[in-house]
Order: sequence, then structure tokens, then C-alpha cells
Amino acid sequence: MKNTFLNIFISFLILMVLSLILFPKEALEAAKGGINLWLFTITPSLLPFFIGSELLLQLGVVHFLGTFLEPIMRPLFNVPGSGSFAMAIGYTSGYPVGAQVISRLWEENLCTTEEAERLMSFCNNSGPLFMLGAVAIGMFGSPKSGYIIMASNYLAAITTGLLFRLYKKNSYKKPPSIKNLLNAAIKKMYYTREQNKKSLSTILSEAVFKSTNTIIIIGGYVILFSVVIELLKLYKILDFLSYFISPIFLLLGFDKSLIPAFLSGLLEITVGSNLISQVSAPLEQKVVLVSAIIAWGGISIHGQVLGVIAKTKIKYFPYFIAKTIQFFLAALYSHWLLSVIKIQEENAISHVFNPYTYKNSWDLFQFSSIIFIIVTLTILFFAIAIKQYLQQH
Repeated sequence: MKNTFLNIFISFLILMVLSLILFPKEALEAAKGGINLWLFTITPSLLPFFIGSELLLQLGVVHFLGTFLEPIMRPLFNVPGSGSFAMAIGYTSGYPVGAQVISRLWEENLCTTEEAERLMSFCNNSGPLFMLGAVAIGMFGSPKSGYIIMASNYLAAITTGLLFRLYKKNSYKKPPSIKNLLNAAIKKMYYTREQNKKSLSTILSEAVFKSTNTIIIIGGYVILFSVVIELLKLYKILDFLSYFISPIFLLLGFDKSLIPAFLSGLLEITVGSNLISQVSAPLEQKVVLVSAIIAWGGISIHGQVLGVIAKTKIKYFPYFIAKTIQFFLAALYSHWLLSVIKIQEENAISHVFNPYTYKNSWDLFQFSSIIFIIVTLTILFFAIAIKQYLQQH
């Protein structure tokens, strides 16, 4: 079985190289599009989260959250309290920051391999910046559709997390009282900082270095799959697959003209979402499909996740199953929300999507940084508020 897969992979690589020779112009244009997407959109959106989360890990803040929020995260999702940080970042940043944070939690021994796999099932998601900004406003010209896409994705992720709490279920001890827990959390944070003998400048340098490496890996996957999708179009493979999927679409009442764009979205969500938005079909159908492919993440994101967890013992297959469940749940949740909330397509704001300018990239970087700071401060404020409440009572 392993040899068969290897032979298929080698054959695919040979075909890829030959295709680059046969279609150099098309491949170059696709690669340029992937580079633009990575350089001007993905990098400024994700880099602040990568650097910020790495700094919080090194400074012991995540260790504090892990001890303090154990009584909340353990009963709900059967994961340690440090998973709250992965959840907060994973729901506000975008792919694959959640996977990166979980990988670092595992490396810092803040969660076991099984707990990391549970976290992976619901903490690696698309961010609101992409769903509301790029997709809803930039592609569909309908902010209301963005809230439906976001709600369906987050509901699907939380539902999957609740289901995966039974995955390799383990027993756990009852946590101490809240007052003792707070003291233990503060001691844990200071102990972690004291154990880390590195200077602040060294910690910052390492955070930037590790984050930059991760961003480069992500860029490689984005460029690769941009070219792959273009080659699949040139070889009419997407049209061939559309022929087999069309009966399912017709049975569900979807316009079959959406199929090629939908298949592209299964490979790369940004390209697929944009293609779906351009098809002349009911907006409700397009929103359901986009919700599903964003929850799935696309083969490109799955490849990025594999790259992030490559040096850990975290298994990929549970993540694959979880994202497949989310795919169907997001479609169902969005269909249900659309039966309650009516939406309509407005004039698209083209400058929101395709932000391939230095000014727009800087705006994305600033907005992403602000979101990260707000999320971090909210979590810390929550902890401080509880401390004040305990001191008064």
C-alpha cells in the first residue's frame, strides 16, 4: 500500500514537471498569483499572531492560562486549560495559526499528544478577517453573508470539539478550588519565566525566526497549490470530476455550474471562494458551499498543517476526520441560518479582496496586530477580574 502511494506520488511529480515545460506561461501566472496572495495577504495577516503567541509562550503567560482555566476547558473539551489560548487564537487569526500554537503547546509539554489531537479537531479555523472581509464584503458584496459563514464555521468547530472530547478519553483529577487555582497559576507563570534564562531580546529574536520559517513554509504550499489548480483546469480534470459530482448537486438542488469552483475550493479555499462568488447562481447556495469549504480548509491548508506538525507526534488522521465532520456541519448550520436570515447580494467592493498593494498589506498587518492584542488583553482581563472578585469575597 505504501509503495503504491509512493509510485502514484512520483508519477504525479513527473507529470507536474512535464506540465511546467508544456505550459510555462500559465504556470508562471498561477505562481505569481500565489506569491501575491502569500506576500500581500497571508503574511501580514498571520505574522503578528505567530510572533505574539510565541512570545506569550516564552514569557509564561500561556502557562498561567493553562493552570487557571483547566476547570473550564477540561469538562467541556477534555483538554488542558492551555487549550483556551489555542482556541482563542485559532478562532481569531486564521489557518494555520491554531495548528502552530497547538504544536508549540505540545513542544512545551503543556498538553499530551492525545490532548493536542483533540485541540486540533476544533482550534484550527479560518479567521474573521478572511470570512467577513475578503469573502463576504470583497467577493460577495454582502456583509450579512459573512456573519452567516462565520457563525456556521464556529458552531461547526465547537460541535466537533464537543464530539472529540470522547476521543481517547482519559480520566482526570478534580481541580483545586478557584482561589488555590489562581495562586497555582501565578506561581506557574513566574516559575516558567525564571526557568527560561534567555534575555528578552533573545526571546524576541527566536520568536521572529520561528514565525518567519513557518510563514515561508505556508507560502510554499500556497504557491504550489495555485499552480496545481491551474494545471487541473488545463487538463480538464476539474470538468471530468464535475461530471461525477453533478448528480449529487442536482439531488440537493444546487446549480451544477458551481461544481468546478467548488472543486477548486476543496483544494484552496481562497481561490475556490472567489470562483464560487463569480458564478451566476443563487447567493444562498454559494454561501452554503463557501461555508463548507472554509470549514474543510482545502488540501492546501491540510498540507500546511502537515508541515507544522511534522516534528511532533501529533497524528494527522484525527484532524482529517474532524475537518470532514466540520465540512458537513458548517453546510447544515449555514443552511439552517439562511432559512431564518434573508440575505441579498450587493455591489462588490473589489479593493477589499486582491489587496496586492503595500498600503493594503500594512493595513492588514495593523488590523491583525490589533485583533491579537485585543484577544490577549481580554483573556488577561478575565483572569484579573476573577482575582479581584475573589479578594473581595
